[in-house]
Amino acid sequence: RRFDADANPAEPNKFGWVVEIDPYDPLAQPVKRTALGRFKHEGAMVTLAADGRVVVYMGDDERFEYVYKFVSKRPYDRSNRAANRDLLDEGTLYAAKFGAGGHGEWLALPSSELALVYTRMAADTVGATRMDRPEWIAVHPVTQDVYIALTNNDRRGADGQPGVDPANPRAANVYGHILKWRELGGDPAAAKFRWDVFVLGGEEKGFGSPDGLWFDPRGVLW
Repeated sequence: RRFDADANPAEPNKFGWVVEIDPYDPLAQPVKRTALGRFKHEGAMVTLAADGRVVVYMGDDERFEYVYKFVSKRPYDRSNRAANRDLLDEGTLYAAKFGAGGHGEWLALPSSELALVYTRMAADTVGATRMDRPEWIAVHPVTQDVYIALTNNDRRGADGQPGVDPANPRAANVYGHILKWRELGGDPAAAKFRWDVFVLGGEEKGFGSPDGLWFDPRGVLW
């Protein structure tokens, strides 16, 4: 009866977390990183801020959900692997607001346990931008530009659902699109960024429903 919500109403709250494993230690126990929030995670792209703090970009793969960024409290220590084990347990979780004219900002979510369990509701409260299924995120290895695949959203603008906005410019968006942004000063920990629509999917573009994104060491986006 584990998945009977009437018998176990808290059961759904046990899913939607990021779990970290240590590939260098086969005996290490996987650790659930609750500070990264609970939602329908589609990947977790890790990079470093200018001051060495760890930054994790994440998308919530559902219609009208959000783009998130976690910034650790402490910096990464290249010379002390043990000191880095719990870096993802303390920090600030943000949701993205894609404003008009290519202006964007990261809105800090409350650090309470309740906000981390009900992360979507916390993002609703701060006024983040509801997106067209945010999936993989990739960071250019040289420029630090960030790219995100927005797979599709055939419900945008229909049946009382939210309509188009600057970052989600098509109603009934069956083909999806890709956004890119550059953090202020090129620093992944910045509170603001500049963004634009990189490409709209469609028959004339030869692709639809973008999902996985990855940069190779040359800076070529796959």
